[in-house]
Amino acid sequence: MPEVAETCFSFLHMEMVQMALGTDTAAATTSELQHAGRKLEAIGFEVGQRLAERYTKDRARFADTLEIIKFICKDFWFEIYRKQIDKLQTNNRGIYMLQDNKHRLLSRSSPSVERQANAKQVGLLHVKFPSGLIRGALHALGVNASVGVEVVDRDKELDRLCACQFTIKIQPSDGAKS
Repeated sequence: MPEVAETCFSFLHMEMVQMALGTDTAAATTSELQHAGRKLEAIGFEVGQRLAERYTKDRARFADTLEIIKFICKDFWFEIYRKQIDKLQTNNRGIYMLQDNKHRLLSRSSPSVERQANAKQVGLLHVKFPSGLIRGALHALGVNASVGVEVVDRDKELDRLCACQFTIKIQPSDGAKS
């Protein structure tokens, strides 16, 4: 049964990307791709907030931001994608890099021959939703942050995009002095 749910989620995600882009993905302009990315990130943000609230309702409060980031990398990511984030790095100054070396939504979205030219841009759309998930979860847990995402690798054997890196920059709280 988990395979059915995972397949449904993948198809739902592919349809969300298609809906955000509109009809002709091969001829999408840069501004259309950016607009679609903002839509997908906003949907992910809403879903991430709700999921974080659900997954932490019976849990003790987190002691610090690093503990929240670890929760996102391990438990939160596992609940959604059935795997943990592969790599977490920090500079200990409010910037965290999370890398997923085989992101399922990317590995399943192989670009067609006519879309090869803008494959990385369209691949980036497929990770805007998870980027929003992370930002929404952080927001629900009281962390104000910006989340950037980059598609960093290709599976050479299958000629597919598959790895992505999320960069989380913790924003100072509104009450903090500069």
